[in-house]
Parts: sequence; structure tokens; C-alpha cells
Amino acid sequence: MGAFGQRWIAALFVLGMTMAGVCTAASAAGAGIDANAAVSGSGEALSPGAIDDTLREADALKITDFARYSRLVDAMTPMEPRLDNDQRGMLHFLRGWRATWLGDYEAGRGELEKVIDPSVNSVLRVRALATLINLLGVGHRYQEAFQRLAELQELLPSVRDRKARFQALGEASQLLSTAGQFDQAEAYAREMMAQPPPGETICKGAQHLLRARREANRLSSIEPVFEQAIGTCTARHEDVFAESMRADIAAFYLDHGRAADAVALLVAHRDNLRALDYPQLLSEFDAYLARAYLALGDLANARRFGLLAVAGAIRDEFTDPRRTGYLVLYQVEERLGHAPQALAYHEQYMAADKAYLDDIGARSLAFQIVDQQLLARKADVDALNKQNEILRLSGALDRQQVETGRLYIFILGLALVAIVWLVLWLRRSQLRFMKLARRDGLTGICNREHFVEQAERVLAYGARSDRGLCLILFDLDHFKNVNDTFGHAVGDEVLKRAVNVCRRSLHACDVFGRLGGEEFAVLLPDCSPAQARARAEQLRLSIAATSATPSHPELQVTASFGVGSTLQCGYELHRLLVVADAALYRAKRAGRNGVFMGDTGDIPDSPYLTESGA
Repeated sequence: MGAFGQRWIAALFVLGMTMAGVCTAASAAGAGIDANAAVSGSGEALSPGAIDDTLREADALKITDFARYSRLVDAMTPMEPRLDNDQRGMLHFLRGWRATWLGDYEAGRGELEKVIDPSVNSVLRVRALATLINLLGVGHRYQEAFQRLAELQELLPSVRDRKARFQALGEASQLLSTAGQFDQAEAYAREMMAQPPPGETICKGAQHLLRARREANRLSSIEPVFEQAIGTCTARHEDVFAESMRADIAAFYLDHGRAADAVALLVAHRDNLRALDYPQLLSEFDAYLARAYLALGDLANARRFGLLAVAGAIRDEFTDPRRTGYLVLYQVEERLGHAPQALAYHEQYMAADKAYLDDIGARSLAFQIVDQQLLARKADVDALNKQNEILRLSGALDRQQVETGRLYIFILGLALVAIVWLVLWLRRSQLRFMKLARRDGLTGICNREHFVEQAERVLAYGARSDRGLCLILFDLDHFKNVNDTFGHAVGDEVLKRAVNVCRRSLHACDVFGRLGGEEFAVLLPDCSPAQARARAEQLRLSIAATSATPSHPELQVTASFGVGSTLQCGYELHRLLVVADAALYRAKRAGRNGVFMGDTGDIPDSPYLTESGA
């Protein structure tokens, strides 16, 4: 974890709360409610429509006019008993947001949890969860933050409000990056850049993406998209995000031996950052300048900016600027031969470095704990479902046994012992055959026949309820080479590990099956093409990031994906398979390890085409 990981502790709240407010500020002009009129009259004078308008206006004014926003919230509080569930939930959210902004985290948490737990509506719940995640992260309550993040990720596939989803993706990307989960953090940041809601640009998503890529040491150069994003941020007066990206670029220069370029970039924009009155980010600038001047041999400026970095760091927090400042000051005094001063700074550096690393470890440990809790909970749910199924089958067989027993007692009393034995044998056989008939023997997921049966049932329900579904087809790249090189036993292990990786990313309502060989299919209910593509990309990244087998950790396996949607293909499984298979083959022709969306105009040679269909 690099410098930006600790900067999150200082800046996450400001960046996240800025996103939460700006995403609604665009609607302020349209609300058209007079705040003075809203607060001057009695609660009885406001109609339900006027109450909704007042709440919307307060939501839109959180960032642009905090004083007016507070007056509106205070005016609505006495009317809380008259509000309906949605209005009361919005009032709790607004009060929680205000308390969080003012630093009263306990009060803010209490108000936000009133929105999250009863779940007034999904959009408001997502916004409250995102704000609460921000609050918990700033308060170093990492395990609770990751638990709430898990709730947010469960809700994300069903979130259709683009602004709420945009805010949620930003909070998720920041938090995951601090725990070292860079692949998923990058995926969320790229989605923010690909689909910004009205009133938003690539600015915030690019800032999260640059942070994640630099933290993961995946930057080999500064791509033009980041320079473009800085220009966009500046044009939109979102200077905090622009200067944050410049700080990351300067850190990249320092890591690659370009200290002079780092100095030029930071000095050119330091005055602008001072005007923003954002001391945490200014402390980052000063820490990087101290490092750069030390690398250039300018000890006077290195000492100056090292002292500024220490002075400007968050009080009572061992942040990375403070740690870096003490390190530079120690090295400057050592070079000047001032042993007592060097020793004093070295002791302060060691204390700051230990606390900094302890905090990084706490974040990573919290993520691992929550991840294991989720896996254990999923295993418990699966076990409970299996137990319920066994009880149901046992009940059905018991009823059959009782009826058959009565008949045979009446007809053949002497054959009672033989009949009981036969029923028990049939019971065991039925359970065994039902499992063999529905599950793939190697991976344990649906076999081809059971997948088709389940998929057609889900598609029929989707057609009746007019809900969109998507089908993902994928197979493992160069799988024949794995079998030929390492043998079929290793090939089987590769298949099982790929399936286990995918299972962790799928939902309980998704239909997952093996169509044959190394080819698999996933049917996603209530899913748009964009969501399906994101889900497929997540599966692709998960497979590529996992070693194929414990015995061959060097063996990396990738997969190619094709996606078909009922929006283009209708609710016929055969057609979905054809279009998704065409996209899969295009992914393979494009070099494999990719995701392609299906196109109904592309009808290739496919194993799913019958003679009449061809």
C-alpha cells in the first residue's frame, strides 16, 4: 500500500461527501422551493407535495448552500410524525449527512442506520450505505465499513438510479483500493468513467482509476486519459480531484527517478491548492516536494517542505505525509552531519512508520475477515437449503411410504419386511439419481440438461413480468493445451477452480451450468446489457487473477466471454445461445481473454444452430 492508501483516511470523507452532494446539486434549480417560505409557516401549511419539494431542495443544497440546507432540515424535523415512510427516510438521511459533515459521527451513524435497516427504498438505501461507508472508514472502523460494503455490493446489480449508483461505485472503489483489492477497484472506476450520470464526467472515475493503478504499481506511463480527466475536472471547478491526480502523477515521477518533473508539476499548482483550503492534500504536495528536492540534492528546500508536510498533516494521525516528512528531515540532518537532530527525527519517523503500517494491516485484515464471513455465511445458506430440500424429499417419501405401507399391509401383510426394505432402497436410489441427473459430476454445478430446464423456466417468468435477462457464455482459453501438457487430472482441477472462482461472484438467483468440456453458461435474471458486461468482466478478472492449481501456481488460465440479452434476442433460450456464442467466438478471434456483447445481426456457424435455424 503506497501513499494514497493512507491519504484515503484523510481525504475519503471530503471526496466522498463532495460526490454525494454534487450528484444532486444539478437539480437545485429545478426544485424551485423558497426556503424562507418553507420554514416560516407551520407544518400544517405544507401539503404532501410541498414536503417532497422541500426535501428535494434540501438534498440539492447540501454542498452549494449548507446554511439554507440546515434551515430546511430543522424546519422539517417537527413534522416528522406526519411524514410517510419515504419522506421520513429522506429526512433521516439528510440529518445523518449533516451530522457526518459536521464531524458528529455517532449521531450521523444513528440517522443513516435508520434509513439502511428498514430499507425505505433501494435508491435511498444505497445513498445512505455509501455515506455510512465513508463515515466508518474515516473513523477507522474498517471491519464495519467492509461489512456495509458487502451490503452495498449486493444492492448494486438492482440499482437503476444512475446518480446513486455513481456515488456507490466511487465509495466502493476507494475502500477496496485501500485494502489492496485493486482489480475490483479498477473495474468500478472504469464503470464510473464509462457511464457517468447526467451532470457528471470522467473526472471522479479517472481519479479513482489512477489511484488504484498507481497503488498496484501498474502504471508504466501517464496515459492521455488522465491528462484529459484533469482538464475536465478543472473546467468543472472540481479542483480537489484535479490536484489529487496531479499528486499521484508527481508520486509516479518520483518512483521512476524523475524528481525534476515532480518539482515542476507540484510547484506549478501548489498555490492553487493553497487557495482551496484543503490542508490534507497540501500536506501530500509538500511531502512529495520534500522527497523530490532531497533527490535533487537541494537540502534547504527538502528541509523546508519536510517541515511543512509534518506541520500540515492531520493532527493526532500518523499519516503518510507526516511519515515522509520525518524521513526526509532525518536524511537531510544526516547528510549535514547533525547527529542529534537526525536521531530525533529518525525516532519520530520510526513511530510514524509503525503506526502507518499498522493501519494498513488493519484495513487488509478487516477485508479478509469480512470476506471469510461472507463465504461462511454463503456456505451456511447453501447447507440450510440442502437440509430443507432433504426434509422436503424425506416428507414426500414418508407420505408415499405410509400410503404404500397401508395398502401392502391390507393386501400382503406377510411381505411387510420386504416392502419396508424396498421403500428405503428406493429412497436412497431416488436421491442419488436426482443428484446425478441435475449436477455435473466434476464441478457440482448444473449439467447441460438441468441448465436448459432452469434457464427456460426463468426466461418464461421474465417474459411474463417483462424483465430483461442476459446470458453469458464463456470457455477457458487454450484448455486443450492444458490437458495435453499437464494431463487430464490437472485439467479437471483447472475446471473446478474456475467454477469455484465464478461461484463467489454469482448471486443466488443466477443460473450457472456447464454446457460441456470447458464451456459454461450463466443466466442473469433482471439484468441490463451494461450490468451483464460488467458482471462478465468481473468474472474474467477473477479467473485471470487466480492461479489454476495449487500444484502448478505458474499456470494461469484465462477465459473468453460472449454476452446476449433479451433486449435484442427475445426470451427464447436457443436464440440467446446463438447470439452469445457468436460474441464468444468474436472474443476468441480478437485474441481471447475478453468480453464481447452479442449482436443479433451476426449469425455465425455455431453448434447451437439447428439445420432449420441455419
